[in-house]
Amino acid sequence: MTGKAPTPPDRTDIVFNAARLLCGERGIHIARCDSGKPGILATKLKGSTREWELLVDCQEECLSLPAVGLRPPRGFLPHVSYHGSVCVNDGQGLSIDPDRREDIAAHTLLAAYDLLEKWSTDEYAARAEFMNELEGYWNGLPSSVRGQAAFEIDGNDRLISAYGDSKRKQSAWYFADRGVRPREFDLTKLQPLRALYIHLDQLPGIPAHPDQLTHDFLDEVRAALSPTQLSLWNELLGPSKNARKTNALLLSVPRQAGGRSLIGVAFAAHNREIDRRVSVFPLTARRRTASHMRERGGASLELMAKRVAILGCGAVGSVVADTLAAAGVGKLTLIDAEEYSEDNVFRHVLQPTYIGIPKTIALKHQLEQRYPGLAVEAFNVSAQRWLASTPLNGIDGVVVAFGAPSVERSFGRAFRSQEHELPLVFTWLEALDLGGHSVLMWAHSPGCLDCLYRDDEGASCLHPRTSFLEPNQHVTRNLTGCAGVFVPYGALQARKTGHMAAEQMLGALVGSSPERAYRYWAGDGTQARAQGLRTTPWWSRAPTTSAAVATERAFGRPCKRCRGDS
Repeated sequence: MTGKAPTPPDRTDIVFNAARLLCGERGIHIARCDSGKPGILATKLKGSTREWELLVDCQEECLSLPAVGLRPPRGFLPHVSYHGSVCVNDGQGLSIDPDRREDIAAHTLLAAYDLLEKWSTDEYAARAEFMNELEGYWNGLPSSVRGQAAFEIDGNDRLISAYGDSKRKQSAWYFADRGVRPREFDLTKLQPLRALYIHLDQLPGIPAHPDQLTHDFLDEVRAALSPTQLSLWNELLGPSKNARKTNALLLSVPRQAGGRSLIGVAFAAHNREIDRRVSVFPLTARRRTASHMRERGGASLELMAKRVAILGCGAVGSVVADTLAAAGVGKLTLIDAEEYSEDNVFRHVLQPTYIGIPKTIALKHQLEQRYPGLAVEAFNVSAQRWLASTPLNGIDGVVVAFGAPSVERSFGRAFRSQEHELPLVFTWLEALDLGGHSVLMWAHSPGCLDCLYRDDEGASCLHPRTSFLEPNQHVTRNLTGCAGVFVPYGALQARKTGHMAAEQMLGALVGSSPERAYRYWAGDGTQARAQGLRTTPWWSRAPTTSAAVATERAFGRPCKRCRGDS
């Protein structure tokens, strides 16, 4: 007969032993307590100012740090929620070994202890850090409801509008400036409610566990209002036609780390007074303003005032426009005379629903919907016509993405005749999978597009030194007859080239001095070889050539147009 399988060791025992070893190495006294829950280890760790009773979940199976909680009494502690959860992160890079979950739990327990100890010795610093994290704490209060705010949290006290179901606490709430119905919210079935936004230097009456938010909080806030703020408060509670009205009060307070924390409370009012028969409940609001989403999403606020003109909005130009908008450029001017067609779908950023619409108009609609705060001018005209009638003052950079060398050279010369010094990026694709190019130059500085059309002795030639494809080869294809002739290249090639050109323009917009530069990528040429196409020696050398050498190759020959050389 076979005996019973051995009982596996209790994971909490293993975690405690691992934690005890870690504490022993650091001289920290640790004792075990009764958690009252299976799989939860309860401990007491002696700190410099108090004893911390911490609980850690030993059953974490999702390869994330286990939850750690702090038993009361707690008070207001940085990175500790209303319910006692201690916010321990992974340090942006901790890799969790699935075979060492018990060691990870012990590590997390000690990390929570260190976090609590860090803020326990300086009451002023701890209070400031707690206020930095106020929104997260407020969201954990009992009955808290989350909303979305589409108005700037700028410290300017004012009446605003709230949208929500006044009869149900759990409904969504939306906040916006008066008279503004943000297009990103569906407010068709909601009526505006009265709301007030005010800024305070200090926030009174924050509930500490196990206390809850009550009308006393409103009383304390009201007592802290300035005369101007009190006038707005009285307007908020103004005449209600003898009916009870739901109001919202949003409050911001300074964060030592920068910016403002935003919290709120919803309550009922009747006859210009707070209706204490109706419970209050906390509100938090995720911010849906352009400035916040840009900064939080990684877009540059420095670029928000910049305007870039993009001439040519095909596969490459559309990628440039989308990339610049995502990076934070706040104003785009798009110029292209063509409509979006079914031939473009797999290489273009536009959705197929825009087929038959001018590319610039469609891009304006799609990009402004995609990137909050972006302003797009769309010109459904030829670039030549636009340049002839439009001064370049107010434009901070130009990207030319025609893919037509003769036209690009004429534009390069036209920009040099303008009075404004600004960065110019010319970008184009090679056929099939040979590669892509992007050159940055400045309108009035040495280095121009004609520099590329010089041979080794500096004499003018018809083909650029940067070409990967030998001249005088037939590379076009057609699927439907002569009217459908096109140069074959794919979506990946367009995206790589568009991103490269956008990166050059972004560098020029924030750079301190004008510098010409040539960038490129060289593909493996598999499709080109299959078509029997011949490549230049430069295509073979390009992958092992530095950017500095490539730039000198492009611009280093004598050029009478930009340097006065013969």
